[in-house]
Amino acid sequence: MKYCLALVLACSAAFAQTPPTSDIPDDAVVAKVDGKEVTAGEIRKNMMVMPQEFVNLFQQNPKYAVQQLFMLRYLADEAERVKLGEESPLKEQLAFLRANSLASAMISHEHNSFTVSSQMIKEFYDRNQARYQQAKIKVIYIAFKPTAPVTGSVSSEKSLEDLARALSEGSLSKTQRTEADARKLAEDLVQQIRGGADFAKLVAGYSEDAASKAAGGDFGVVNINSSYSAEVKKAVLALKPGEITDPLRQSNAFYIIRVEDKTVQPVGELTTPISQEIRQAHLNEWLSEVSKRFDPTVENVQFFTQPKVAVPLPGAPAPAPAAK
Repeated sequence: MKYCLALVLACSAAFAQTPPTSDIPDDAVVAKVDGKEVTAGEIRKNMMVMPQEFVNLFQQNPKYAVQQLFMLRYLADEAERVKLGEESPLKEQLAFLRANSLASAMISHEHNSFTVSSQMIKEFYDRNQARYQQAKIKVIYIAFKPTAPVTGSVSSEKSLEDLARALSEGSLSKTQRTEADARKLAEDLVQQIRGGADFAKLVAGYSEDAASKAAGGDFGVVNINSSYSAEVKKAVLALKPGEITDPLRQSNAFYIIRVEDKTVQPVGELTTPISQEIRQAHLNEWLSEVSKRFDPTVENVQFFTQPKVAVPLPGAPAPAPAAK
């Protein structure tokens, strides 16, 4: 639903968070509007309860946003003065918006106020340890020079951001090796390793990531919360210690990854995500029970099978009378 002026409000809108600190104190007068002084604190207080769309407007054009804010206040006060809020259908619309906002707040309250005990976290962790495996890995990194296609339009499979990244990586790349040559080399190294070649020697001879190469290929730990791509995490966590992946293509290199050791993340590292998952499961169950409570039992089939006739849209022509 669009409101007057530039302000777009929705019951489910995300509201602004606490603003960062500023050198301008709250009591500083920053403007005069309709002959009245306006302080920085007054504007900040308003921004705290505004939808994100309005905060974005303020960040783009603060003077215009302040104008819109005070115009909105004035028009709302005028509407209250002439009691427009007591007239239909506005009265019912306002009641619906209030109910919708309160319902959203109740859902958030049910989620956030649900107490998750340490015992619940432990039980969840014990049931789901397979999800929390982590693998210590070594890597051989075979780089190639990224290229971006030169076309008149952008493919639906490649965004402008993807193309810009490829061009940037291509200009910064220190190798002239093509992707095809890098793939061939990586596949050959995988074949050698699976045939018994010494992984550490191949790291020393071929890997092109200086930091991991100096550490014998050590590349840290991979788990479900790692920043690696989903493809890398899935491939690595499916391996047993001593096994290697097929060459994994990333934006400017192929990775050959060997799993050195597999363990389970300590529960202490997972308290927050487990708590959130338990709360979400509780909320889903709670909403399911509420939904069941209000699932209508149909008493008049025609009303529910012909909704456009049962509740015509405003301005729609009246249905023709039934033939006798």
